[in-house]
Amino acid sequence: MRHANEKDIQLAQTISSMIETDAGGLIYLVNTKHTNLVRVNLVLLKAFLDEKKLRGLMITIDRPHQYVSHLLQLHGVDQTNLTFVDAISSHAADTKAGAVAPEFQKGPFHIETLPDFFLKQCPGPSGLQIDMCKVDFVIIDNVATLLIYNTMESIKSFFQKYVEVLKSVRSTGIQTTLVMDRELHPDLFKFIVELSKKTIELGPDMVVTNVNVLGEPVQPPGRSTHQTPLEIGKMDDSILKSKDVT
Repeated sequence: MRHANEKDIQLAQTISSMIETDAGGLIYLVNTKHTNLVRVNLVLLKAFLDEKKLRGLMITIDRPHQYVSHLLQLHGVDQTNLTFVDAISSHAADTKAGAVAPEFQKGPFHIETLPDFFLKQCPGPSGLQIDMCKVDFVIIDNVATLLIYNTMESIKSFFQKYVEVLKSVRSTGIQTTLVMDRELHPDLFKFIVELSKKTIELGPDMVVTNVNVLGEPVQPPGRSTHQTPLEIGKMDDSILKSKDVT
């Protein structure tokens, strides 16, 4: 197991400072190169689980949940408060303890069913290991993958309903963070920007180059007009690096 060093801790703290998790079911969008998607998701999970001590849900559409779970274990991130909803593998949903939602079998081909699934989990039905009323955050591993299985219109309908559901299932709402590559999917990215509280731009070297709040640019934390961009991702090879991470 690879334990986090000081750079890893600083990275998680920086991301934590940018994202509010108790402000009414907001969406945060992170723009990065597609080759960094897995790495950024790991950083986000570390920030929420280890730094903020939150309870979360990760929806895996791009890769089976076991892949993400393995990387989190490899890098010493505590998964006790994380539940996976796996929409891509043969498992409907899973945690280390077992299946959470065996009836969620339609997967990414029917993403419009997901908000209704969440509504059923608050309070959590007997026998399930997820209670949406107790979830603080949701991460979707690669939302652009939905375009493989769904039309753009169905994805838009999903997100419009999804936002309303996550605002309603608990008084403080549930925050969602999405990581995308704008250059690969500009239309979907533009749509999600319009739904997002904040858009965080990462450069090729995992450096914050810009932060937009509801379309208004703001300076990243720790940066002035005379400073270079804030580094949040220059970690040595012992941090969030695996031969499986692309």
